[in-house]
Amino acid sequence: MKHPLKGSPNWQKQDRIKFIIRAGTTQRSLANKKKYTRPCKATNPIDKCWRCRPNWHLQRKRLADCAIGFGRVTTGGKAGRIYIVTNPFDDDVLNPRLRILRHAVIQKEPLWIIFQRNMIIKLKQELIMQSHKTIDGCGAKVYIPYGAGITIQFVKNIIIHNIYIHNIIVTNGGMIRDSVDHVGLRTKSDGDGITIFGSTKIWLDHLSMYKCDDGIIDDIEGSTAITISNCHWTDHDNVILLSILKFIDVLIDTIC
Repeated sequence: MKHPLKGSPNWQKQDRIKFIIRAGTTQRSLANKKKYTRPCKATNPIDKCWRCRPNWHLQRKRLADCAIGFGRVTTGGKAGRIYIVTNPFDDDVLNPRLRILRHAVIQKEPLWIIFQRNMIIKLKQELIMQSHKTIDGCGAKVYIPYGAGITIQFVKNIIIHNIYIHNIIVTNGGMIRDSVDHVGLRTKSDGDGITIFGSTKIWLDHLSMYKCDDGIIDDIEGSTAITISNCHWTDHDNVILLSILKFIDVLIDTIC
């Protein structure tokens, strides 16, 4: 939690004391808050657009109409077919098998990617994707832990929704397939949970992220038209790196 005046001449001793007390109180209140167990409740404009509908699984792509902020025009894979991931393996980054997450994201066509069941996907190398993709974890608990993170590089129109990403580590790099017709050499990764590099029309929503070797989210190299909303970030110091603030909305529901 950062005070907007920190480091300025107006950052006086009394301001520091008040800020520390307020930050500590907020963190304690969140830590002691009981888990909500009542019927579904939408508490913000994005959630009111799609949550709590009994037939949500039949209208998954409705989510693409719910973004606000600079990333509001992002539709992800809305124009494409549903791709169901059935296997959590990531054992071959050069020739990924059918029905795994890596195989889905390297396709050139728009895809709305969902998961057949709960999964723990340990990425062997960075997950590099093509444009016009939605990774939608609704209906399953999908964890991406203890391996490489997700890289959104020189692409557009990406939605990542309702995924758990944690304990992301530095990986050594090597040859990685980033599309159906291209394999490239990657250097050592930084250990970021999600890296956005030179990309546009990106929406990250309802992501739970913690304990990454470097940053939780890095948004660099002139990326624009981005909304980050309703995310939960914890157990981390260097949470987010933003290269330009003009075209990024960070609409956070809860940050600890």
